[in-house]
Amino acid sequence: MRKGVIFIAALMFLFSRERIPKTTEGLYQKGMQAALEEDWGKSAEMLEKALQGELPPKEQEIAKITLANAYFNDEDFENAALNYEEFLELYPASPKAKDALFRLGVSYLNLVKGPEWDQTFTKKAVNAFEEFIKRYPDDPRVEKARTYRKIGRKILAEHEVYIAGTYDMIHKFTASIHRYKDIKGKFSDVEPMDRLDYLLGRAYFFTTIQSEEEIERLKNQLKKEKEKLKSDDPEVRKVAENRIKLIKSDIEKWKEIAKKNQSIGKKILSEVVSKYPHSQYGEKARRILNGEEILNVEPVTNPLKRSLWWRIKETL
Repeated sequence: MRKGVIFIAALMFLFSRERIPKTTEGLYQKGMQAALEEDWGKSAEMLEKALQGELPPKEQEIAKITLANAYFNDEDFENAALNYEEFLELYPASPKAKDALFRLGVSYLNLVKGPEWDQTFTKKAVNAFEEFIKRYPDDPRVEKARTYRKIGRKILAEHEVYIAGTYDMIHKFTASIHRYKDIKGKFSDVEPMDRLDYLLGRAYFFTTIQSEEEIERLKNQLKKEKEKLKSDDPEVRKVAENRIKLIKSDIEKWKEIAKKNQSIGKKILSEVVSKYPHSQYGEKARRILNGEEILNVEPVTNPLKRSLWWRIKETL
């Protein structure tokens, strides 16, 4: 009796499940039908299996782009990006290549977390949109591509501001100066100049703080080396004498750097006050020149938090 119940239950379970095709062609047809019905999960599952088998070349191409679209529509952007990249490598001349390239950029942009995180996906998104604009200048999505490229470039710029800000925070202003100058050269199209000039001028101006800290560190080294001059070993004394000369030279260099950079900083901050009198950065620059020590870290902005997701999805 118990065996009969188990047998009937097993039959009911088997008949209740949809029959999964065993042939590659059957998997392909099921996957394509699921895509038409917008059952993206099922479509992806069937087409993944179909592509593991032997399909005619044209069906392989269609299956691959449909699979990528299924992942994209299911908001699995990592797998979507992977499949769009593979599609473009396999079928660069396909009529669907431009769709794949555009959606590749959107997929990567959707994987970006923000300026504080690793920027691998951001760079890939920007590259994809730049390639799309270059290859398909007459495509109606070019303006969208430019918008999304600008968003990506803004994130990259904010990432650099974030890194420069960490240098400011630990008083490594000579390092942040190089960062801010680089940002001005690369991202002037997405970063406001009053902000960058203020940050650059501030870093120059407050190099005196870094200089004082470095000189204090060098003076401590100097004391240790002077103690070695009392050694009975002439070689130890000789090495100490050479190090003392180098340390004293470094101290003088830091004094010169501080004096030079503060002068440059005053000039830049004065220009910010003059050019942007009503800007918050013009006001901060004025306060610094009047003797206030403003060293707070500049907060970065994340353009992806401005309700853009619906625009990216709805304007495809």
